[in-house]
Amino acid sequence: MADGDAKDSQKGRSSNAGKLRKVFYDKYKVTEFLQKNLYDQRDVDNVASNDLYVSQFIRSWETLEDAANRLHETLKWRKETEVNDLKETTFDRWIYEVGGLFYHNHDKDGRKILIVRVKHHKKDSEKLPGVKKFIAYHLEHEYKEDPTQELVVLFDMAEAGLSNLDMELIKFLITCFKIYYPTFLGYMLIFEMPWLFNAAWKIIKAWLSPQAIGKIKFVGKSDIQEYINKDQLMEHMGGTDKFQFKYVPPDERAEEENKSRKRVTFAESTKSSDGDRSPDSFQSPHGKSASRRIGIRGTTTKMEPGADNSFIGRLLTISPAEELEFIIDDSGKDAYDTISLKNTLPYPIAFKVKTTSPEKYKVRPCFGVAKPGTTVEVFIYLQQGYENTISKDRFLVMAMEVTTDSQENLAELWKTIPKENIMEHKLRCIQSTKSSAGQSSGVVSSSENNVQTLSEKVDTLMESTKRTQTMLKALGALQVVIMILLFVVLFLHFWSSPDTSYSTCPGSAW
Repeated sequence: MADGDAKDSQKGRSSNAGKLRKVFYDKYKVTEFLQKNLYDQRDVDNVASNDLYVSQFIRSWETLEDAANRLHETLKWRKETEVNDLKETTFDRWIYEVGGLFYHNHDKDGRKILIVRVKHHKKDSEKLPGVKKFIAYHLEHEYKEDPTQELVVLFDMAEAGLSNLDMELIKFLITCFKIYYPTFLGYMLIFEMPWLFNAAWKIIKAWLSPQAIGKIKFVGKSDIQEYINKDQLMEHMGGTDKFQFKYVPPDERAEEENKSRKRVTFAESTKSSDGDRSPDSFQSPHGKSASRRIGIRGTTTKMEPGADNSFIGRLLTISPAEELEFIIDDSGKDAYDTISLKNTLPYPIAFKVKTTSPEKYKVRPCFGVAKPGTTVEVFIYLQQGYENTISKDRFLVMAMEVTTDSQENLAELWKTIPKENIMEHKLRCIQSTKSSAGQSSGVVSSSENNVQTLSEKVDTLMESTKRTQTMLKALGALQVVIMILLFVVLFLHFWSSPDTSYSTCPGSAW
């Protein structure tokens, strides 16, 4: 987005937020609700200062009073649920190890996917409040990462039965996206919903607005790849991802991260003597680079990309190292490439991605925070109509140290931080076609395409076979029922008909 457009958007958001605040403050006595312990002071402060958050409650087809009511309900719920104080360690280990709820992979537009494994949930009124808090923790944690992003919720209903159906929990999820996080849901995928749930779906539809119903998609193996690429889908959904969920507790993760950092520090120390260290490679006793402590310019000296095509900077390891490749094909979809930002440091790093041609590209996310030991993927989409115009385009990845992984006031921090504390790295853009990109791999690429096509056909054939087998079983059962009915009818007919082939003897007792 150009700077002028960004300023106009910010002004409009501020104006709308101000109008909603006035309606909200006029209708609800904030001080009184605080005294009654119905609001959290932190949420009240956020409403007073965060235009983005407040404006997200406004819908074009509703009134400001409707938005104020939703904001009130949200503040009450956040206080009741203690959302601001929920942490990973709040919950017992078992609730993670069940594997019923977790983030994994992205859809075709770069949205994170929250997977709900329905078969692992058993209706239990005693555990339901804890499960609701667990869901709230996952939503709140991700929302704070980037309040402007959208989420994909994937309900995996494979192998689910009526014992897994919990209408109260479903209603809570709907309420989360309808009221508490009104702009957070991109869409919801329902994977392989059993026909037994059709009656429940009719009830659920009554809770939803037409706009919400439009965000719910029912999919199976044959069409889920319209939304998620095959390499981002687990194998039982027809994908190639062999991922198996396994929960690793925070202490074990921290131990592994420490081992990783020790290995990196050792490798660096063997490459240079104490007398030949650059300012960017020097580590202070506090674990932060001495370049910032003594005021040396924050940009990093150009390094050669490693074997994995990565640029190892002072704050982030960036992949690819030099260029983004946009492969154009005949599918009609936007070409894209991905920037991986890896933070190997023991403290959070904020990042921002800019381009010389913002009108040509969609960047998701365009800013954020990379937590210690994590990798953030930034998806760059080349919009249609701009093919063959990107040879001079450049992307700039910027990074700076921050003291918290919260994104509050991050935009203001970028404006005020000294330029010497910002690491910058540029990437150029190139374009290729699917056919030319495949020439380098020759027969291998052609074989891979054939295998993929064959795999898709096999999946379709298996689905068709499964349906045919189900129909045959049903027809077989129907035939048995018909034969039984015919036998009963014939028997009743024979029993009730007068028998004329025999006559009683005179004087017989019959």
